[in-house]
Amino acid sequence: MEALSDLENAVKYGVTTMLDMAAHSTEFINSLKKRPGFSDVLTCYTAALYPIDDPKGFVADQVNKGADYIKIIIEDQPRMAEKALSPETITALTEAAHEHKLLVFAHAVSMATFKTAIDAGVDIITHIPVEAPITQSLIEEMLEKGIITVPTSGMMKKTIAFLNRMPNLNLDSQNIDIILKTLMNAGIPVIAGTDANHAPFAPARIDHGIGLLDEIEAFVAAGMTPVQALQSATSLPAKLFGFKDRGMIKPGHRADLLLVDGDPTTDINALHKVKRVWVNGIESFINE
Repeated sequence: MEALSDLENAVKYGVTTMLDMAAHSTEFINSLKKRPGFSDVLTCYTAALYPIDDPKGFVADQVNKGADYIKIIIEDQPRMAEKALSPETITALTEAAHEHKLLVFAHAVSMATFKTAIDAGVDIITHIPVEAPITQSLIEEMLEKGIITVPTSGMMKKTIAFLNRMPNLNLDSQNIDIILKTLMNAGIPVIAGTDANHAPFAPARIDHGIGLLDEIEAFVAAGMTPVQALQSATSLPAKLFGFKDRGMIKPGHRADLLLVDGDPTTDINALHKVKRVWVNGIESFINE
């Protein structure tokens, strides 16, 4: 997240909880947290990138800041740092996070980094491989270890378009649809997420708010029912990520509510017809 306007745009489309995956400034991300009427912001604070000499110390630093989870960047061709983190460091970070009872999100965009993430025992893998459909052996390992996926299919398709501008690259964006269907058919938990950001170094831009609606629609196109797609953005992440006070309409939960013109359980496009949004009981958006 780069600005308060990101939260404003999210609320307009009914996004009431936002997971920040790399805070560029601790002070700034803290300024966005717990604002009445705005999306509730959870964060990892600093994402794990090379160099990390003390994995336990790194995790402890994030815990002391108040991190809600740990994020690890796993790369085979370093783009965000001078070098990629070693598998040993990734495993040590994961074990340290689990000692603090925190979930571990891993950034992985290739078959090799998926394998590294799985071997390290991370809990959630964000993104999906860009180079080829995922292998059955990886699927079986993910099922065995109970790994959750946040495919960010919209971002991955835009990333492929970006990468294909480079010489000698001809990646097929249809692989993203194939992988999405493979994950769903295998019974791996698939969560709606976007990697929304406007960072100048990002390979593509995904807008906050509407980007999540696009992802939910992509899930329906890939074979989910509208109800399953809605659950992938509400009750399922709340259950799997341990957010016990949200994700469902029930006594004792946050009153995070979205009113639309239509029935999204039969027509997912109704999500675009937002009439009102409440965040923790506060009416935050009205579209008359």
